[in-house]
Amino acid sequence: MHASLANRRGILLMIAGSSVFASNDAFSKLALAHIPPSEILAVRGAMAALMLVAYLAWKGQFSALRYCADKRVMLRASAEACIAMLFITAIATMSIADATAILQVVPLVTMAAAVMFFGARIGRGMWVAVAAGFLGVTLIVKPGSSAFDAVALLPLGCAFLCSFRDFVTGRIGGHVPTLVVTIATAGIGMMLGFAGSTVEPWAALDLWTFGYLVGGSVTLIAGHMLTIAAFRGTDPSTISPFRYAGVVCSVALSATLFHQMPDLVSIGGIAVILAAALYTMHQHMSAPKVAAAPVKPAVVVSAEEPHKAA
Repeated sequence: MHASLANRRGILLMIAGSSVFASNDAFSKLALAHIPPSEILAVRGAMAALMLVAYLAWKGQFSALRYCADKRVMLRASAEACIAMLFITAIATMSIADATAILQVVPLVTMAAAVMFFGARIGRGMWVAVAAGFLGVTLIVKPGSSAFDAVALLPLGCAFLCSFRDFVTGRIGGHVPTLVVTIATAGIGMMLGFAGSTVEPWAALDLWTFGYLVGGSVTLIAGHMLTIAAFRGTDPSTISPFRYAGVVCSVALSATLFHQMPDLVSIGGIAVILAAALYTMHQHMSAPKVAAAPVKPAVVVSAEEPHKAA
């Protein structure tokens, strides 16, 4: 697929995936009122993995599970499991709006990492955008003030792990089905959750909590499928800024479900982060495109049927 068409498809998938993940965060926060983070990660991951494995078996594609052993797939799944644990722990006390807003520095971290580790070159304006993004984070986190809570640093740690995860995702071979990457992600998250049961006391599940976890499992699958597909064959630094769609959903869910609205300083921080991300996006989209020679698309084996890779 031509690079511009692949990136356009990736942008749409990222907007959809970010919105679905906002719903997933809401289900997690609802469940946190009854059970600890490790139990959410374990039960939700087990449900999601069983659903996906059953689907593979039903489609006669069970043999595709062998790709779970791919080292990049395992590395991505491990990073995602750590992200999930940190983020769920954070939203136990933070609003999902503030936590999600901090995650919007991911494209800025990705851009900085591309410069430091991959030799990319960016202009002064882009570096200003990076600095502005982190300024926005400080407005939300409020270090040194009486409102500071160290838990707010957890989403920032998630942002760095997300950047690493996105680079790994873009380098997973085209022969690995997206569905298998999602299964590996759910499985590693489940194992991390069960390991957490050794340090956190678990509670019995009531009907409402079980329903929250089912909703979390479904949105987890959908969110991962959409975002993994978004990065396949695309430029991560171009796709990442469109995570901002999740902020709008998170603010709305925080207000309607949890009656949590960001304060004025946090709203200012959110605005600065989004402005920096949007500027970054605009610079990438307006940069002159270099025509590339057509390349024969690779063939990807999907859980459903063979399809062309981006």
